[in-house]
Amino acid sequence: MTLTQFTAEIENDLSTYAESNDIDRVSIKLWVIDCLKKLGVNICDLEEAVLRVENSKAILPDYFKSLKMAMRTTPLGCNKKFNCDAVPYTYRQRIENPAYFDEITQEYITSCNAKIITEQIIIENSPVTFYHNCRWLSLVKGFNKSNVSSDCINIRPSIRHSYPDQINITGNIINTNFSEGEIYAQYYTIPREDGELSIPEITTGDILQYIKTYVKTNIAEFLIANNKNPQGLAQLYPVWKQELRELKAAAMRESKFAGLSKNWNKKYQAKVKMEIAAYNLPTIIF
Repeated sequence: MTLTQFTAEIENDLSTYAESNDIDRVSIKLWVIDCLKKLGVNICDLEEAVLRVENSKAILPDYFKSLKMAMRTTPLGCNKKFNCDAVPYTYRQRIENPAYFDEITQEYITSCNAKIITEQIIIENSPVTFYHNCRWLSLVKGFNKSNVSSDCINIRPSIRHSYPDQINITGNIINTNFSEGEIYAQYYTIPREDGELSIPEITTGDILQYIKTYVKTNIAEFLIANNKNPQGLAQLYPVWKQELRELKAAAMRESKFAGLSKNWNKKYQAKVKMEIAAYNLPTIIF
């Protein structure tokens, strides 16, 4: 469900306050984002970007939740001479690391040994090969753990305090100890649908119900605190408040299904069949 659809449902359920303009849509968006961030990375999308560092700061993309990996990239050169200011071209970067697929966790495991990147780009109808060097970024002591995922490669002991270039994330900013440069980052983002913030409905719908109750509770608190005479809400508020803990727990359970591999159900069914087969009587042919 997109944020637009969700907001429409909230305003329909609380139509009296929507008509009096007592419901703030910006606040609803912030509350939804807050809830989604509490549900972990299972519901998140993994994205990547090259971030430009200026004045020791790099701006993170919208809807960033937590960092998965960060490396500093340094251009080494190319195999063709040309005037970069005069020639339009497409500039991209990517990271290549040795990796293997873990059948148990159903994910790719990368090593900590970065390669020099070789990239070929077409400029003026002729290929140009660019070379980039990559180096791991260490995290500063006392870094903000809420903005770094538990599976972040940069928190490994061999990387965390071992490299001279350091970063720390505050809000939507990566702070660095170098003034300029570029950072290749992989990061988790809260879910979106066609570019718009969305609330995932995976199995039971508990995530949607939790966020809806959370938003209604916050709206009720605002109206009560500002003496908007919400007689009906004053009665519903304690009920919603009491339900939130159980709803959040149910939402967390639903979010865990998003972290399973795409064919988890087939593997589960195969496992059940194998367990049942152990009790089957052998077929005797006379």
